Amino acid sequence: MDAVHLHLITNHVPVIVTVLSAAILSWAIISEKIEYRRLAFIGFIIAAVFVLISFESGENAEDIVEELSGFSHEVIEDHEHAADTARWLTLILGVFGITGLVFYNRKPFKGYKMFMYLSLVLSLVVVGYLAYTGYLGGFIRHTELSLLLQNPPPIDILIV
Repeated sequence: MDAVHLHLITNHVPVIVTVLSAAILSWAIISEKIEYRRLAFIGFIIAAVFVLISFESGENAEDIVEELSGFSHEVIEDHEHAADTARWLTLILGVFGITGLVFYNRKPFKGYKMFMYLSLVLSLVVVGYLAYTGYLGGFIRHTELSLLLQNPPPIDILIV
């Protein structure tokens, strides 16, 4: 398995885990169940670990892909810049996950509700940015997407 395969395998994990963890945290806020809160915070930590793996494998995959013909360096750079921001946001979310496990693991105390809401908002921002990064990554190999944007089909073709 090379860096390209590793990147393609691992880059979906932070997105999926963050979406699920945000949903679980939403339910934890509504139900006030400690188990759901813990599970959401653990999910944020897992997403942070996988975003590191994905980013590092992406750096190595870039070196491989740039040597192949038919790949736009500009598209790869756009994806890389978005991935850098997504990485830092996800790492901050992972720190929130660690903080939530350490300080809010048992009995909640002052500031707990605000921390939960901040964690939820941050997780939604992270989901959005991870999705945007994945969207840009799709243009690296899926050239049919960029062609579709440049020359959209007539609307009557889309209506069947």
